[in-house]
Amino acid sequence: MHGQTKDLFQLQTELVDMKVDMAVSKAIDRIVDQITSLKNDMHSQIHDLRNDMNSQFSALDKRVFALEHRFIAVENKLGITNETRRQIKNRFIDYSFKAGWVMLGIISSALAYIGYLVIQLHALIR
Repeated sequence: MHGQTKDLFQLQTELVDMKVDMAVSKAIDRIVDQITSLKNDMHSQIHDLRNDMNSQFSALDKRVFALEHRFIAVENKLGITNETRRQIKNRFIDYSFKAGWVMLGIISSALAYIGYLVIQLHALIR
C-alpha cells in the first residue's frame, strides 16, 4: 500500500506540474499575443503618422510654390526685377564708357610718345 501511495503522490505532483505548465504557457501566449497586437498597432499608427506628415508637407509645398509665384508677380508689377536689370545695364554702359576713355588716353599717350621718338630720331639723323 505504501508503494501505491507513493505512486499516487508522484502522479498527483506530475499532474499539478502539468497544470502549472499549461497555465504559464497560456499566460505567456496571451502576453505574446498582446505584444504582437501592440507592435502591429504601433506600426499602423506610425504609417498613419507618416501619411499625415507627407500630406502636410505636400500642402506646405503647394503653399510655398503659390507664394513664390505671387511674390514674382508682385516684383514684376512693382518693376523690381526690371529695375535691377536696368541698374546693371546702366552700370555696364557707364563702366564701358569709362574704360573707353581710359583706352583712348592710353592710345593718345602712346601716339604722343611715338611722335616724340620720331621727332627725336629725325633730329638725330639730320
